[in-house]
Amino acid sequence: MSVFISYSSTDKAFVQKLAVMLVDKRIKIWLDQWELQVGDSLVDKIQYALTESSYLLVVLSKNSVESEWCKKELNAGLIREIEEKKVHVIPILIDECKIPIFLKEKMYADFRTDFTAGLNSLVRSLSKLISENMGRDDSEDFVTDFALNWGLRDSFYFFDIDMVSWDKMEKKSILLQLSFLANKIATEKYFTYEKMGIPYLMKEVILEMLHSHEQMRKKRMLVKTDFLFYEKITLGERVGLQFEMTIRAVQMGVDNNNDILMNLSDYLDMLYRDRDARVKADKEAFRK
Repeated sequence: MSVFISYSSTDKAFVQKLAVMLVDKRIKIWLDQWELQVGDSLVDKIQYALTESSYLLVVLSKNSVESEWCKKELNAGLIREIEEKKVHVIPILIDECKIPIFLKEKMYADFRTDFTAGLNSLVRSLSKLISENMGRDDSEDFVTDFALNWGLRDSFYFFDIDMVSWDKMEKKSILLQLSFLANKIATEKYFTYEKMGIPYLMKEVILEMLHSHEQMRKKRMLVKTDFLFYEKITLGERVGLQFEMTIRAVQMGVDNNNDILMNLSDYLDMLYRDRDARVKADKEAFRK
């Protein structure tokens, strides 16, 4: 779940800086200037985000406390707190202002004099939302950002791994996508995990299968400057758990006419290193 930030447009610079820092901490943010597109219904989008968000961060300033729109967002958050009987609204104080009466009894993250101290205080409050299914790996040759997504697609289990690598030597980016679509037996196994309260385990089964697969570990991908690398592979047992694996890789950025050879094992090892922390975080999330 994400964090909704309520603020006055006059505090936009502060909010942008804060949002970037929270994303860097692997906390998912819903920010109007990032999420809203031309033609979107402003009211519908914001109402949905307010309803679905895990927390409402209320940026308190001289400007925001006078904003009727900010007052409406705050009221919506306070109503959720009453209905759900748990903390939902977190105040953020950025300058001297009149604090709304219903927020006076709350502890707030104080950014008035020290941004870093305020950020650390806020991150502690949001620590349960830190996602181990997103991350960054900085190696000698590449900086790689990754995201893991999984669920059901057309009634079958899917698992997607999206990775963007910055090649330090070539000074360009590479997009690598690994997609897995389960067969009926593997999907039924996922439903079994779901009933047990551990639906996240299926993606770890796939990563374990990949990590220990001799042919996958030997796989190399030559990503040409003007060509999409694309390959489909059936992964798993002949009778039993099977996954249709799709590999896509493409160079992005300035074309310097240099092809790039990628070892799949480097990426599998990167994902496997974070496995214990990821499983622990998933257990905590699904325990709630």
